[in-house]
Amino acid sequence: MKTPPLKSNAIPQGADARDKVIVISKRAINLLVKPEKDAGRQILWDGQLKGFGLRHYPTGKITFVLQLRMKFAGAKTQTITIGQYGSPWSPDTARARARELLELVSKGVDPVAQEREAQAAKLAAETNALKEQERDHYYDFDEFADRFMERHVKAGELRSQKDIEGTFDRDLRPFFRGRSILGISKQDCKEMRSFVGLRSQSAANKAHKWLNAALQWGTDHDGLETSPMLDLRRPFPEPRRQRALAEWELALIWSILPALSDHFAMHMRLLILTGQRLREVSGIRWEELDLVRGVWIIPASRTKNKLEHLVPISDQMHRLLDDIEPDKGKRRGLLFTTNGRTPISGFSKSKKHLDALITAASADATWARRGQMKAWVRHDIRRTFSTMCGEMNIQLQHAEAVLNHVSGSMGGIVRTYMLYRFEREKRAALNKWGKRLEKLLVQNGVKFLPDAE
Repeated sequence: MKTPPLKSNAIPQGADARDKVIVISKRAINLLVKPEKDAGRQILWDGQLKGFGLRHYPTGKITFVLQLRMKFAGAKTQTITIGQYGSPWSPDTARARARELLELVSKGVDPVAQEREAQAAKLAAETNALKEQERDHYYDFDEFADRFMERHVKAGELRSQKDIEGTFDRDLRPFFRGRSILGISKQDCKEMRSFVGLRSQSAANKAHKWLNAALQWGTDHDGLETSPMLDLRRPFPEPRRQRALAEWELALIWSILPALSDHFAMHMRLLILTGQRLREVSGIRWEELDLVRGVWIIPASRTKNKLEHLVPISDQMHRLLDDIEPDKGKRRGLLFTTNGRTPISGFSKSKKHLDALITAASADATWARRGQMKAWVRHDIRRTFSTMCGEMNIQLQHAEAVLNHVSGSMGGIVRTYMLYRFEREKRAALNKWGKRLEKLLVQNGVKFLPDAE
């Protein structure tokens, strides 16, 4: 004979007509009949423990609850959900939990408020943990290195881009891979330099230089509070480059420029004639040139020291500019560009071409008696200009003013308070150098411009 469903007509005071009073047990639960959908959930109260009950839903789901009220004036009745029927909540474990909560109430502790605080604390802990995970990912060394390359090196069009990428890919990324920038210590940086130094002291110095630059960029622009590289000096001594080109070497370089493309040829001529930096010359725009006043203003955004720089235009530079664009109505935008939007690039490739042309020209009788030209880099041209200024008895501070140096005689208090830009003296220096350059070209049988007589 089938056992009939459990029924109870005992309704506690204040309960809804749908609420029943039973002794909550597994047997009693097994005998329950699911409420009709239209009737909604059914609440059954325990006959043994006041306030303890269960909710029975039309879906068959059962949850244990506890109804309670704090013992102070104006306190409202509150209902706590203990848990859903099934492991770990059986009638016995749920009733035991209800007793624990009622014990708290007897001591004046509000379990509802306590539960809210616990949930809030749990949520805060989970949120903080997520933020820590996101922060760790954000400051993963490779992620940080990628941002430094994109936002600083490439965006700033640093001339050392390939060298920097090589240093990171060869030495820095492998050593720090999987590490967070935030966890890198000063000792870690020292160990990296020592490790790289086993292969090459020069490479260790480069790794030191670019890691230091990246971390400093991170403190300025990427949320780092400090850099572990602070107060660390370069790990190995490195001799300063002292290469200055001889007059015949300048003449040899100038002689083979017609074999280059027009942009790279004229770019080299302006480098030699002005002594300015590679990127300062490659990015020159007609709008920076005041040909009436005879000055070229290099904006601070393109100078190494981030100071606007005035370069007087010599007679020789005027001739080069006229050769670049004779039509004054077309003088706008970049002087050296292949797409009309960005300055010329590919200087490493053009340097290899230049060296190949020099090697070929050196075999000619005109230059063979001079011997083989030693290795050189474009930056040696600035040192050559400075050396030539000394030979022409141009004062050091005037030569440094042309080169836009802020160290030496132009540093310290002079930089801060000496706002005069030596326009007159710089113009005299550049005109003097232009005449000397033309003279040494003539002495070596080289034309200033290909079409010059």
